[in-house]
Amino acid sequence: MNASSPMRACVAVSGSVLIFALLIERAGLLPAVIATVFVATLATRDSRPRETLIFAVCLAAVVALIFVVLLGQPITLLVGL
Repeated sequence: MNASSPMRACVAVSGSVLIFALLIERAGLLPAVIATVFVATLATRDSRPRETLIFAVCLAAVVALIFVVLLGQPITLLVGL
């Protein structure tokens, strides 16, 4: 671990929250969650793109199931649909 790792993690996690806030209304829940996961994984150099994609898609599906289907929240899943 080098000296920039804590700063890298802080910027990546803060950036992921910002990305989610910017995308949730503009693009919808699914793209916002997927983008959030990808930005958050920039916090570590050990992330793998394929695993990140699989995790992001699965997390987006679970979040949609919980908030939209089970809780009935009026959240747009994908803008334009």
